[in-house]
Amino acid sequence: MNEPTPLLPPDDEVAPAASPRRLHEARPAVPPRTDDRQGFRAVLARGDFRLLWLAQGASQLADKFLMFTLLIVVYDVSHKASIQSVLMIAYTLPSVFLSAPAGVYADRHDKRSLMIATNAIRGGLILLIPIIEALPVVGNQAWPLIVITFLFSSVGQLFAPAEAASIPSLVRRDQIMGATSLFMTTVILTLVLGVPAATIAIRLVGERAPFFIATGLFVLAALSIWRIGTPLRSARSAADEGASLRHELREGITLIAHNPAIRIGLYQLAIALIVVFTVFALGPVFMVRELHRSDRDTYIVLIPATLGMVAMASLLAQKAANRFSKAVALVAALAVGGASLAAIGASPPLLRALGAGGAVVPVVLVLSGVFGCALGALLIPAFTVLQENTNEETRGRIFGGIFAVINAAVAVPLLVAGIIADAVGVAGVVAGLGVIILTGAVVVRLAFWKRLAVLDVVIAAPR
Repeated sequence: MNEPTPLLPPDDEVAPAASPRRLHEARPAVPPRTDDRQGFRAVLARGDFRLLWLAQGASQLADKFLMFTLLIVVYDVSHKASIQSVLMIAYTLPSVFLSAPAGVYADRHDKRSLMIATNAIRGGLILLIPIIEALPVVGNQAWPLIVITFLFSSVGQLFAPAEAASIPSLVRRDQIMGATSLFMTTVILTLVLGVPAATIAIRLVGERAPFFIATGLFVLAALSIWRIGTPLRSARSAADEGASLRHELREGITLIAHNPAIRIGLYQLAIALIVVFTVFALGPVFMVRELHRSDRDTYIVLIPATLGMVAMASLLAQKAANRFSKAVALVAALAVGGASLAAIGASPPLLRALGAGGAVVPVVLVLSGVFGCALGALLIPAFTVLQENTNEETRGRIFGGIFAVINAAVAVPLLVAGIIADAVGVAGVVAGLGVIILTGAVVVRLAFWKRLAVLDVVIAAPR
């Protein structure tokens, strides 16, 4: 590709003879058939893809297992929410600066060897944590854990592009959408299930157990990649790839800038992930200061949120055939999510002031379930919009740019939330975040409702 590819209208609006050259013209995409749109069984029947998916699930679960455990350990050491925020920034910062160079490196090297090495290195870094905790001088300090977290996240940036770029090599072209959907579903499930699993493991086995479990999961991921028989070596020279990367990054930025549906999906996804990371970072502090429970009991609040999100995912899957309005879902999710989050923050001090302190935990559990439903209604349609408005040839660069922007946006609220929580209290931060989201829902409905119509435009499948 020597010239930038313009945005094209649907095929049925362009005469075949006059149709401009498409990105995928050399190997035309096969649209997923209606009966294949939920064909997870078909892609899982392919052995090498099943091994890659197992590696993804194991590594994602280990990643979330580790991070939530570190949040608890860092708070036990420092007793400061702001230090937890610094830990989360150390986790997210490498993705902002290293995602593009990591993509170049992954494209120029054997992806199979790269994924094996990154999983092995991350497992080794995790094993350093129990060793450091046993040392007399640094064992009771937070900064070594922050350094390990930064190194851990930096290595992980190499795994993600190598994994994503391997999917088309392991499935048929008409199965790429099903494979991509399965991977996105796994990311969400490991995000919401990894945290309760980590807290349960800490309570049953001890605070160090999740480190050894996470190491075992990374070993499992490395062994799964090692068993893949399909060659995953780069087929292009380093010089050609460097020139192509610069062009494709510029083209991806252009595609995002000129597609309002993708931009709205980006905003929607960014809001959802900022809220998720902020709530996860403040969760242990909220348990201690507001619910008067151990920080290891955070799972009792996260499990209802997880169940609510899974329930919403099932509901949206049933409504998908009827093409529910994503614009309505966006505004409703913002309104319900903001209101429930504000109520979660305000209910503990309010109920205690009314003499109903015994009802605090049950009320928070119910509100957490409602919040989980709203979060699912925000996340899942956002992913769907981005999938519907990209094709296989543009999806990688677009998602790469989107996640770079999101990770940069996530870092600032995390730091600010921790600092404010130490100053005014975690309940005020949670309630204030909910009020901001609820206000955003009102503003979007009153001022930007017509612009949301692009979310419900039916995208014609390429022929």
